[in-house]
Amino acid sequence: MGAPLITAYLSRFPRYRTVLSLMFLFTLGNVACMLAPNYPVMLASRIFLAAVSSALISMSMTFAPDVAPRKYTSSVISWIFAGFNIASVFGVPFSMFIVQFASWRVAFAFIVVVSILLLLLMVKFLPTKNLPPTNNIMEQLVLLKDRRIIMAVSAMILSGSSAYCFYTYLSPILLDKMGLSANLLTLAFVIFGVAAMISNLLSPMLNYWGGMRILWMIFAGQAIFSILLTFTMESFILGSVVICCLGVLMYLLNTPTQMYYLQVSKKFYPGTLALAGSLTSSSYNVGIAVGSFAGSLSVDLAGLNSVGITGGIFAILATIISYLLASRIKREYKEVIARAMRMLNK
Repeated sequence: MGAPLITAYLSRFPRYRTVLSLMFLFTLGNVACMLAPNYPVMLASRIFLAAVSSALISMSMTFAPDVAPRKYTSSVISWIFAGFNIASVFGVPFSMFIVQFASWRVAFAFIVVVSILLLLLMVKFLPTKNLPPTNNIMEQLVLLKDRRIIMAVSAMILSGSSAYCFYTYLSPILLDKMGLSANLLTLAFVIFGVAAMISNLLSPMLNYWGGMRILWMIFAGQAIFSILLTFTMESFILGSVVICCLGVLMYLLNTPTQMYYLQVSKKFYPGTLALAGSLTSSSYNVGIAVGSFAGSLSVDLAGLNSVGITGGIFAILATIISYLLASRIKREYKEVIARAMRMLNK
């Protein structure tokens, strides 16, 4: 949630060194988790990691135009998100698998080793070219006053809230409602992870098919399947189909929204590119927090079956906001075409 402010501040420094420094801090944070002697140290380390990883993802977005041709920029962005999202989804079953055979410290040790290898690859392959001059923090924050940005961020928060209403309680849904054996829980999470991976792979295609103008349809589908979950979670077959569909819908919004943030930033607010790159991950993280809280409140008040309805309400709100934004984008596009035609007629 602090990513926008952190990224806005860090954008003043050389990008290459900043990203490497963040990756080094990320590695140290995981070392601290691995060696944590008690819960307070673990909690502090995890909070530190949350701030560092959010800024790291945001700064990584700014490399997309420099490492790939323009027509592949959206694909590169989708793969950056894929790393974040796949880690979020596959990290649960993979950690469960490791803990079954070894200590939880081994899971963090594995992350440390992978982080060191990744840091070495970043040193070798990332371009050293820096970003154009950026504004100071207060000048960059003007981007967040733009109504289009506010609407897009709001829709993303609501979509993330919808997704994590049910995902937070996926284990009890599978075990208590659908009757899945505990021995198959890890496999079930892997299958859901595959659905989420498909979502990431389809996300750049959605950008080519209409991007923000059709995103409301995705949220409408998310609302329908979230509500259906309430009525199908006690059927193993129907519930499994609905959950997989929700997994495929889960991350389709990533590339279209991130590309839109970057476009608005570049066209109307020069010097805010790094801040624009932070909005998708930070918005979705807010959605995760809101959705997890709303899901727990829903379960306490109305039982496990209610998470689908609660998630559906969030998705309906996301649909309404994104439809209004899509209508505005279409109007702006028509105005640009009309101005171009008038200039040609002159």
